[in-house]
Amino acid sequence: MQIVSCHDGKLLKVDANDLASAGAGASFSTGLEAIDGLLAGKKLSRGVIHEVLWEGKNPRPLFFSAWLALCASNQSSRIIWSDPRNEIYPPALAGLGISLDQVFLLRPKTPDEELWALAECMGCKGVAVTLAQPPVLTRIVARRLQLAAERGGGIGILMRQRGAGSVHHAAATRWLVEPARGERTVQRWKIQLIHGHGGLLHQPVYLEYSRDRNEKNRVRAIEQLACRSDEEKSGARADALRKRSG
Repeated sequence: MQIVSCHDGKLLKVDANDLASAGAGASFSTGLEAIDGLLAGKKLSRGVIHEVLWEGKNPRPLFFSAWLALCASNQSSRIIWSDPRNEIYPPALAGLGISLDQVFLLRPKTPDEELWALAECMGCKGVAVTLAQPPVLTRIVARRLQLAAERGGGIGILMRQRGAGSVHHAAATRWLVEPARGERTVQRWKIQLIHGHGGLLHQPVYLEYSRDRNEKNRVRAIEQLACRSDEEKSGARADALRKRSG
């Protein structure tokens, strides 16, 4: 398989035969203890599909998906992101720490073309991560993608809306991502592992991303949010009112 992309105005061809294995080892970790602690063995497998779900009108879990891609790759490996609607903003990926030299955007014209291309990318040993928001999968297509990931040795990250359209899957793990109340400089999501053999299911963990570029560790995960008592909240409101009236 050959992947063609354009970086800095230059046409770049990557032949799988010229590349080493997409990832070292059969598993990887996120480096975030609260999230890794939900997993059996505290690691995610390679050669499998990982699904990231969202519910209803919530935004798609792009950040968490990109974070998993970063954790599963290295500077010399390739990341394929299927982007048929031209929605991916590369500077945001760079801000997360993903080198744009390793990112290839896939622009299929039809759902059938996208599913074919996803299977080809997942089956390529030169690709560490293949990401997509795929069309509805049948049981047969879900199994075909799983077999492709096993053959390639990288991972597939599929973003899917939770519901009737995401019933059929062949994923090793499934994650539910929901937006959580953040702060002025902190974006926050509630993450739950809802499928994963031997894992801690339906136990919420909060993923945080600091917008402060001066912070060394801008991505954090905590098991629970700090919650002030009603008395503390009332006291804080009273203090605020006294300051205003003073």
